[in-house]
Amino acid sequence: MWIPEVYPGFSWSNIAKLRHWTNPQVTYCRNGGQFYWEQWAKLTKLAALTVFVGMFDEVDEGTAIYKVTNDPPGQGHFVTYDGLPSDWYLRLTREGVRMLRGERRLSDVIPITP
Repeated sequence: MWIPEVYPGFSWSNIAKLRHWTNPQVTYCRNGGQFYWEQWAKLTKLAALTVFVGMFDEVDEGTAIYKVTNDPPGQGHFVTYDGLPSDWYLRLTREGVRMLRGERRLSDVIPITP
């Protein structure tokens, strides 16, 4: 069985500060959710039956989709959602699932607004 994975982006930035890395190079920008949405659209075109969302709560890798603040504590370093609503990636996940099930028209661009 094939179970593809989608993720909203990635950054070593959070964990790099903790581990005192000086130049974290690996980052996949979220682009306001467009990066995440394009994966949902491609999997819909491929007729995927199920999808693994990675990861719900991995703040250290910058892949979290759960609610986070855009105003994190100053004593830490965190990648935020760039001013988007705290539930934006949960909403995109809901709409991605709807598109995958055929309950929403296929779209390569995000069909909802923040």
